[in-house]
Amino acid sequence: MDRAQPVLVLAGRAILGILLAIVFSVLGTVLAWGLYVFSGARSFTALFSLFMIGAGLGAGLGGFLAWLRIDRNTRASLVLMGLLALAAGIGGAWGGYEYGARQEVECCAMPTVGPMTYTAVGATVVANSALMAFGLIRDAIGHRRRQTRIGYPIT
Repeated sequence: MDRAQPVLVLAGRAILGILLAIVFSVLGTVLAWGLYVFSGARSFTALFSLFMIGAGLGAGLGGFLAWLRIDRNTRASLVLMGLLALAAGIGGAWGGYEYGARQEVECCAMPTVGPMTYTAVGATVVANSALMAFGLIRDAIGHRRRQTRIGYPIT
């Protein structure tokens, strides 16, 4: 087996995860904005919460789809991976917003990147990093289980 193939698979999944997470995070933010406008809510807290949840769920879903293995899944691993994706996405969205809201802006200047952009980027980075770690650990455990007694992997 070629040793470069697993690296290329990981790189491909990481790129796909970033792209899907960004797209779904933006869609989650747009849906959150629509819910805010059409629900009649007026507080900033409601808007802030909807943005965090929408961006986090979207990034988590995008990362989940990119790192999902089609074969040899157990129900427990799918549930654990889904919960990890959602928690990491929402946590990353909150962390990205906090980082973006605290950026120093010079006097009389406008920020070049708003806090909502940091929200989507934070959700994307954290969700994909957590799912990449989960995938690597899952593959390492699965590889260790597939070895025979004499140390040769089963192919």
